[in-house]
Amino acid sequence: MTDHLPVALRALWHELPLLAAAGVAVCAAAGAVVVVAPGINPFAVLLAALLVAPVWAGVTATTDSVVRGGPGGVVLMLKNIKRYAVGGAATGSVPAIVTAVTLLNWALYDATGRGWILMPLAASGAATVLAVLAAFAAFSLRVTEGLTGRTQWLTALWLVARAPLVPVGVLAVVVVALLVGTSVTASLLLLAPGPIALLASAGTWTTYLGRTA
Repeated sequence: MTDHLPVALRALWHELPLLAAAGVAVCAAAGAVVVVAPGINPFAVLLAALLVAPVWAGVTATTDSVVRGGPGGVVLMLKNIKRYAVGGAATGSVPAIVTAVTLLNWALYDATGRGWILMPLAASGAATVLAVLAAFAAFSLRVTEGLTGRTQWLTALWLVARAPLVPVGVLAVVVVALLVGTSVTASLLLLAPGPIALLASAGTWTTYLGRTA
């Protein structure tokens, strides 16, 4: 099994322009979502699938290339954002829809207090967790491996089952970055997307390419 993490760690220095541009691009898209739909709500989540996910797909395609020994750079990232915008939105729509359903179930339970709503809330909540964890690999599988639909998501879920610490670790970095960015200074959020994409790419391809090991 080839470990792509050392390449990702070296790229933190060698690909600084790419990481800076990735941070600006992702945060600009996320900022547009916050302006149009502030707060955590179903509409904001679905809007993120349309605005943030296409950018993330382009960033992921570029970091995939870097960790697998290919080219990187800002120009390639911009080309990839354009190339994979539709695929990114399609991939992002899956966790977005599941999360939106969970938020709706929560709002319904909060408004009515009906106990029976806890069952669909628990089911949708569990599906949301799985979809979010699988999404880190699903973007790479779509833009780099060319998988789509059920094959894409079943493979992503299989990678989660095979190495759960990989997506859990990436998600932990995302949570820490959000906490630091919101409690200290929002400008720190610009530093997070690029390294997170590198870690996600390294973890995905280390697990995926080592699946027969």
